[in-house]
Amino acid sequence: MDIVEEKECREIATSKTHYIDCVFKQVDIKASDIKGYEFEDCEFIGCDFSMVDLTGVAFRTVTFKECLMQGVAFNAANPFLLSMTFDHCRLDQSVFLDMDLRSCHFKYSQFKHGILESCKLQKVAFDETELEQTLFYRCDLSQADFRTAINLSFDPDNNKMKGAKFSIQTALGLLAKYQIKITP
Repeated sequence: MDIVEEKECREIATSKTHYIDCVFKQVDIKASDIKGYEFEDCEFIGCDFSMVDLTGVAFRTVTFKECLMQGVAFNAANPFLLSMTFDHCRLDQSVFLDMDLRSCHFKYSQFKHGILESCKLQKVAFDETELEQTLFYRCDLSQADFRTAINLSFDPDNNKMKGAKFSIQTALGLLAKYQIKITP
């Protein structure tokens, strides 16, 4: 496996590679086969990951800024030391199944129609993140922060939520399953 330690990378290598402390700008990742690649202390800015196959891909302390990541099955990624921050990203229809996401952060992102199932999300923050019709099922949301989440709606009976944080507006999304109307 090749090791790349460059400050700015304009493309992805064609052979399995371990990138350390690299910044990728405006790279079309969806056109690349990155199965088994490793990214450590890297940053992706304005990159397109839509529908990419993440089989065995390692993301260790990786930040995604303004990236398009629609329809991505993140559960195929390597779980060892997984740590990701999504900042102003678009994650619509993406899937996280049976993952430890405690070292992840979602901020100012759009995550519509996504799936989070059987995930560990303790203390994870969803800052200003659009969660319209995103399914949370059998997740541990203990102490997760949803205070500024947008369009949050899920069934609290199907998740662990002890100590989770909600604003009055986001807490109303927990009642959606009852199809009731709440007026001021």
